Amino acid sequence: MSEINGKRGVLARAFDILGCFTGGEPERSVADICAVTDLPPATVHRMLATLSEHGAIERTGRGRYRLGPRLWRLGHGVPDIRLLRDCARPALVDLHASTRLPVALVTREGDRLHIIDKIAGRNTVRVWEQLGSPALDEHPAGLVLLAWGHDPDRRPASRPLRSEEQFAWRQTLAQVRQIGFAHSPTGAQHTSPLVWAAAPVFAEDQTVSTCVMIGGRRGQHPPVSLGRQARTTARDISAGLRGAPDEQTLGKTHVWRDGFPTGPGPAGRSAASSAG
Repeated sequence: MSEINGKRGVLARAFDILGCFTGGEPERSVADICAVTDLPPATVHRMLATLSEHGAIERTGRGRYRLGPRLWRLGHGVPDIRLLRDCARPALVDLHASTRLPVALVTREGDRLHIIDKIAGRNTVRVWEQLGSPALDEHPAGLVLLAWGHDPDRRPASRPLRSEEQFAWRQTLAQVRQIGFAHSPTGAQHTSPLVWAAAPVFAEDQTVSTCVMIGGRRGQHPPVSLGRQARTTARDISAGLRGAPDEQTLGKTHVWRDGFPTGPGPAGRSAASSAG
């Protein structure tokens, strides 16, 4: 039993170290890893050596570490991830080509956003640096993931919400589900130079764990327009995840109600959305 527990402890520490490289910190020093994991330097050095030996970690020329190519190959070999990538990448490329704006496929990691894939020009590096890994309830993409999440009434918060705050939160998510996307707030009081919009991607079982996100500049790109474009792309990806239509559904499209695909309906029937 002690041997099993020991092995589990080693695996847990290994995943703690690997988890340090997610989000906006692709490279880490030993001191960084020790600070994040609370592991002693000797343990971190020993585990980094083992992870490097197996290709999970690699050392850069600056004495820092980053994730290795073996993890990338393993991750992209997961069937669901491979299918999602194959369906999403062409749609994201088309959206970027038509708008010349940064676009991404996003999921959640805990209570924060995590970018799975992104398509953008070379001049958008600072856009992603400014974005970072925002809290879910502070970004349109997070609102989308929460609106279609397992517990949409729960808002990630450091304190309990008052009844009026809880009501406003439910109204916010209901609005997102009604129009099928979320976008940055508008109005003169909002001065952030960047605006974002996002729309849900539905898996074959109608669950939502990812969304399409697109960014623009305030005053140049209306957030609602961005939301409609994100929604169209997300629906294309969702259709790809459901697979090619069979002979009985040829000539039909899926009808959308309250932000959800409800099954095939007559071709040409419009999606139910007040923002369409």
